[in-house]
Amino acid sequence: MASYGSPTPQPAPCNGATQNNRFSTVAEAVQHQNIDAVMEMLSQGHRVDSQGPDGNTALHWAALFRLDSVLNTLLERRARPDIGNLSTECAVHWATKSSNVTALEAMTRGNRGLLSARDCDGFTPFIIAAQTDNAPVMEWMYLKGISVEEQDDYGRTPLQWACYKGNRRAVQFLLSRSASIVHRDHEGMTAIHWASMKGEDQICEMLLDVGAVELLDVPDAAGDTPIALAVRKKNRQLVITFHKCQLFQFLFGRPNLFHNHFANLFLSFIIFNIIIFAVIIAPGIAAAHPEAVLNWSLLMSVSLLLWVQNCYSDPGWLQPRSIFPQTFLMGKDPTKCFDMEQPVESQMVHCDNLIQDLSGEPRELMKLEMEQNKYNYQRQLIRAAKHRLDEGCGLVAPQSPALSGAELQPLIGGPGYGDSSTSRKAQLERAAITLYERERSTCEQISRAHIEKLLMQGCGEYLTLVEKGDFKQVCVVCRARRKMRSHHCKECGRCVDRLDHHCPWIDNCVGLGNQRAFYFFIVVLFVTIADFYWGVFLYAFDTVFPEISQGSFSELFRALTSGSLGPEIQPIFVIATAAFDLIWLAFVGALVARHTAYMVVNVTTYEVLVRPSHMQRRFPKNRGRFWFLQGFTLSSAMNNCWNYWTLNTDGDAADFVSTTQDSFVAGQAYDQSSSKKVEGPARSRLPETTSPR
Repeated sequence: MASYGSPTPQPAPCNGATQNNRFSTVAEAVQHQNIDAVMEMLSQGHRVDSQGPDGNTALHWAALFRLDSVLNTLLERRARPDIGNLSTECAVHWATKSSNVTALEAMTRGNRGLLSARDCDGFTPFIIAAQTDNAPVMEWMYLKGISVEEQDDYGRTPLQWACYKGNRRAVQFLLSRSASIVHRDHEGMTAIHWASMKGEDQICEMLLDVGAVELLDVPDAAGDTPIALAVRKKNRQLVITFHKCQLFQFLFGRPNLFHNHFANLFLSFIIFNIIIFAVIIAPGIAAAHPEAVLNWSLLMSVSLLLWVQNCYSDPGWLQPRSIFPQTFLMGKDPTKCFDMEQPVESQMVHCDNLIQDLSGEPRELMKLEMEQNKYNYQRQLIRAAKHRLDEGCGLVAPQSPALSGAELQPLIGGPGYGDSSTSRKAQLERAAITLYERERSTCEQISRAHIEKLLMQGCGEYLTLVEKGDFKQVCVVCRARRKMRSHHCKECGRCVDRLDHHCPWIDNCVGLGNQRAFYFFIVVLFVTIADFYWGVFLYAFDTVFPEISQGSFSELFRALTSGSLGPEIQPIFVIATAAFDLIWLAFVGALVARHTAYMVVNVTTYEVLVRPSHMQRRFPKNRGRFWFLQGFTLSSAMNNCWNYWTLNTDGDAADFVSTTQDSFVAGQAYDQSSSKKVEGPARSRLPETTSPR
């Protein structure tokens, strides 16, 4: 559904001065992207802040269509970027929806407070970026000092909106900036409540990894826990995941041993094969073939050691880990941080307690961010106080303690506090102005602190690229300058140098740092599985066939028909295991063959499957199953294998000459060349009712 500011489609006018009379306002001319008409109307003295029927100004349309030259001209003529349309969206909101960082910088350079401007629903540009999964623009705003805990009119934060929308990239970014999973909106719902209600399994697992397992039994205002919401949505897989994480948290102090079921399946396969070999096969062949038992035991031991090494190896992370558990924000009992009757006040008290626990110079930035979060709660209190005053209920609700007034006292203060309705309104307005000034000051301090921290970490190039809005060359989650052929792993939440793929069997990525260990692992595993069949062959000739020749076949048949599990059933277990291992033998063999082929032509699994731009330039023809073998020669294969095992990446520039790095999509681009009139950006909302349940 279009927003209040979405205009009615009209035919696009022709360019030229003869058609300029068609436009009644400058906003209409910019809306039709007629730059000549805009310049002529401005030279004739037309108002730069004139609004169209939907309240949109010329700045709105210039920001949306990325007409930077027009936008700069409008700003030079003192156009106001704080004017809202009928839904009170300012030009900064539309610039955010079009990922126009240049416009955001130009409009807010003198007043960063505009980046916290709110529309009729309390949506700020940062919240809108979270709703649209626009992590790069969120990072740009974050470096300007914007809080990741901004709240709309219902107390919902960007993290809650990203969970509701299923935006995995935005969730990863917010968690990397320590966005609180403990915060609860006016309905008492946390981020894990929203993710569970929408059935976002992967987002739920991301939240569980940082401590949301402690919130699974926390009810919201309607009495629903995340587990109850998953049950109501009949999401059995998510319910099982929740209970499993609770059990593991109780037993091991962490919600997961592995982040997927494939690693558990692999470990079960290994254990089952060891049991069958040790209990059945080895006793039957040890006397005649002890070397076979020893060989398989050594191979299996090496396979397990290599598996463990690959599970915990560094695949080539570009930056240290940025997502950590939120034990500090969680507290000992998350339920004590929230009061259903006073959702804002109780969380503000909890925020005050956290600030008091912070001490020392290294935590000064965290303390400033907690103070900034406190301002978000104070804004909610001022809004609620204004609403109650408009309804004639006074500053404080009659049946609740006077905590709201106490919390607002530092902002309001002065004599005559609470004397009359007019006086209270004036005091609330002064409180809002005071709060706004404090927010601006804190925002500037936090911005300087963020920049200084990045410079101290040697991220000056990254900072420059983000400031320019060149998001294709950076990863904003890891705060890393992308290297050639490096990519961001969504499962691990980190960038990997020369990422091959994320292997669920080792619960880790395969990259430049562990590619040799992984290849060695799959080769040894393939040999181990193949050697298992040699043991089965010897067992069949040394134990099974002699027993059958001695008349034991009839005893085996009677044991099967009677359900007896005596020693006669042992060959059946061996045969079943050998049949099941054929699947593993084929899979691991294909894996070895594939990685060998990729090694000799210097490509990765990710590049073959995704075919980024540099792969398309190197292999313009992709017909056939083995299209990546184009240009294969024996000398190049030997050179690529040498570079693979020596971790030499100097040859990448020659293989992928004139290539650019893979893009990090910042948001959907808008068509500027279209002659059609483009409507205003649609607004993102929750369902009409306050409670979407």
